[in-house]
Amino acid sequence: MNIRLANESDAPAIADLCGQMGYPAKPEEVSRRLGQITQSEQYALFIAEVDGQVAGWIHVVTYPLLDMDLHAELGGLVVNEAQRGQGIGRALMLRAEQWARRGGCREMRIRSNMTRTGSHEFYKKAGFEIIKSQYTFRKIL
Repeated sequence: MNIRLANESDAPAIADLCGQMGYPAKPEEVSRRLGQITQSEQYALFIAEVDGQVAGWIHVVTYPLLDMDLHAELGGLVVNEAQRGQGIGRALMLRAEQWARRGGCREMRIRSNMTRTGSHEFYKKAGFEIIKSQYTFRKIL
């Protein structure tokens, strides 16, 4: 397995994995978003390759907030359905944690839909703890 930073040529595979996660995306949408993400040191998107094929990705973001120290937050994590349970997600998580530590973060946070119970177990096994439940509000601008 090889873990590396994502690049624009990964857009079709990333889009496919977004769909597996329940967030359908077109390759051109992912390509545009990748352009935004890769322009800032505040974001990182890592790809896991197995046998030269994209097997998963993890997106991590650092947040400088007024009310707490710099921390990282998981923007997304998905492993190809056919390759789950092989340690790919854990390897991606470790790489994201390493990146966050190097960037000065002492904490990583994850928001996960309450219906994703399998993901919750994965995160608990990775050393995360539930610290609160909350609602997410949005307003279309």
